[in-house]
Amino acid sequence: MKKIACNLLAAVTLWLVIVFFANGMAKITMSASSRAHSWVSKEKLRSLARHHGTDALKITELEVFIRRDGDWIPVLKKKQI
Repeated sequence: MKKIACNLLAAVTLWLVIVFFANGMAKITMSASSRAHSWVSKEKLRSLARHHGTDALKITELEVFIRRDGDWIPVLKKKQI
């Protein structure tokens, strides 16, 4: 009975790790793919997220922001024509 409980605990722990990892990856890929009108490429968003060590990016019509210490800090501005 103890062995079954340990195996079940290990399986649940592994499942949670996989779910949280997949959810974190979805945040980066979803931000670019869910916005068909996005002016920033997926590659650029991934590069910004990696460089700044975050997976949360806020994209507006003119800027891309990251979250730092409770504030949104602009990291990329759209060039005006």
